[in-house]
Amino acid sequence: MAVAIAASLLGGLAAAPAVAQNSSSAPVDISADEQETISSQCKTIFRGAVEVLQETSRLRAAKMTLYNQKKAKGSGDGNGCGNVDRVEAEGEVFYVTPKQTVRGDRATYDYASNTIVVTGNVIAIQGQDVARGDRMVVNTKTNDVRMESSVKGAGKKNRVRAVVYPSTSDDANKPKP
Repeated sequence: MAVAIAASLLGGLAAAPAVAQNSSSAPVDISADEQETISSQCKTIFRGAVEVLQETSRLRAAKMTLYNQKKAKGSGDGNGCGNVDRVEAEGEVFYVTPKQTVRGDRATYDYASNTIVVTGNVIAIQGQDVARGDRMVVNTKTNDVRMESSVKGAGKKNRVRAVVYPSTSDDANKPKP
């Protein structure tokens, strides 16, 4: 389940807010109460009920900051800022597709390391399957997922929790709606 969520997360959380460099050719629609661009720092901040839509994926957060790469001086276009290289979303972050929902307090996508890190009361849902922890790290190249937790179990070790419903052969033969 976690890999399936990660694969979908890669298609949405990684791509949706990344106005430049996204893998889908579908338009990205970002709305917020306000937008602030700080050209000298190569960043754009969206605040207040931020919603990012692309195809059937939706990302919501209270605040989202897009960090652009700084170009070398004298690159010729006058702006000094390149493509988005990191996106940070914070304040009840929700990523929703028709098949998955991921919730956390904060999410960061870093292009250089190809990682998405979701932290703070992380809940990942796919169908009936649910995984919970404090931190989920997704490698978008390999779709490897690591869920971590600070909640102590009976053996005083940190514990994550997942409830997974096995599919049956009957499920595979059922028509999809």
